[in-house]
Amino acid sequence: MRPYILLIPLIVSLVACQKAETISPDTLTGVWVEKTGRRDTLIFNLDRTGKPLPKTILVNRSRVINAEGSLVPSLGSGYYGYDVQNNSILVVSLFSSSTQRSSYKIELQDNQLQLENFFELGFNQPATATRTLIRL
Repeated sequence: MRPYILLIPLIVSLVACQKAETISPDTLTGVWVEKTGRRDTLIFNLDRTGKPLPKTILVNRSRVINAEGSLVPSLGSGYYGYDVQNNSILVVSLFSSSTQRSSYKIELQDNQLQLENFFELGFNQPATATRTLIRL
């Protein structure tokens, strides 16, 4: 009986350690919302009307009031081009004249997207955190 009791934690740990899914542009297509704050929405491979727009990310963030009193999108909002390589996403701002791509970690597991926050400080800055996004 004792050997079986020792196997239970091993089996539970194996079930809990599920392997991350392979990520491709097709697996990302759609609308993803930040799980906790729900202030940031990432739309992969679609434009604002829902038409296909391959290898793009539209980042919709909360709005803020600027110094002039106008309501404007938060820093980091806008369109980005991307490519996926292994467990990294290479991102470039489509509003910038720069063609330099920055690499951030990305992982898809249990229908949740773990993504280093490339948009919080503006493009081409080090990630400040990893965000968890869920598909709508």
